[in-house]
Amino acid sequence: MGVRSLMSGLFSAALLAAPFVGASSLSLPPTSDLPAAEQRVEPVTLGAFPAQRAYRLPGGGLLLVPSACKTQRCPLLTVSHSRGRTPQELIDSPSFQPFLRRLLEANLPLLLSAEGGPDGWGGPEALWQLTRDFTLSRSKFKFSGRTYALGVSMGGMAALRAAVDAVFDVHGLILIDGRVSLSDAWRSGTSRQSELSAAYALAGRPPATYEDPLASLPAKFKLPLLVFGSMQDATVNFTHNGLALYAKAAGLGSSLVHTTGPHLGGSHLNDQVAAQVVAFVENLQARSAASGSQIPVRPVPSATPLSTAGVEAK
Repeated sequence: MGVRSLMSGLFSAALLAAPFVGASSLSLPPTSDLPAAEQRVEPVTLGAFPAQRAYRLPGGGLLLVPSACKTQRCPLLTVSHSRGRTPQELIDSPSFQPFLRRLLEANLPLLLSAEGGPDGWGGPEALWQLTRDFTLSRSKFKFSGRTYALGVSMGGMAALRAAVDAVFDVHGLILIDGRVSLSDAWRSGTSRQSELSAAYALAGRPPATYEDPLASLPAKFKLPLLVFGSMQDATVNFTHNGLALYAKAAGLGSSLVHTTGPHLGGSHLNDQVAAQVVAFVENLQARSAASGSQIPVRPVPSATPLSTAGVEAK
């Protein structure tokens, strides 16, 4: 058993049964006041997804499970939300619903954690909630043991932190107009600085390098990445975020998709983008099923009619 797997098991047990004591520089909150898992996860019916098994998690997170995943082994896809939004608001968003449906049709259970609230910014509280929600969610379907992380806009921070710092393994990372540089977020406007200061306990100072998930990324860290971004995005600077992460961390099976238009433009969450996400996950699943054989990975198909100016693949 690897060190990380051992940590995951120990953390899961502590999370659900006893106070968690000082194993992380993130200063995870104690769990002694949490009820048992069965009291915290409640089945719900979602109006926009009436046919899906769904569960409400502590703090407002949601888990959507395709019916097929009751009997067949399925990976988990965590979906980290954009700034100012909650999991329920994403579920209720008409522009986001078709994207989620396409993922569910591909038998991908979706975990939308509350992650520290609408302005959690991938900070310690956000990461703690995501880790807890992962632990609670994996018993609600036939979990294959593989997890993929998708970050939308601000959610890129939590998705990257999950891949680097969380005690569960992330086997592929997807960014859609994703922000991963804490320093760039700090420089992008005073309105964000107060939120970032609260999320990271900065007390009004700029973030240090070790607090920035991109700047502190280990040199040897490599992961399959699927990164979408537009050079016309005036909200999240693609060069300082998605492109910078791809240059540092893209592993075998990665694809960089150049989109066009403004931040989270209408074509950035359409059916073609969802199909690219599904293809990325399925490629990595196929590699895993091949028991370590070096099978080729197909480039993620380009959505040229609407959203992409080009696709680069490794």
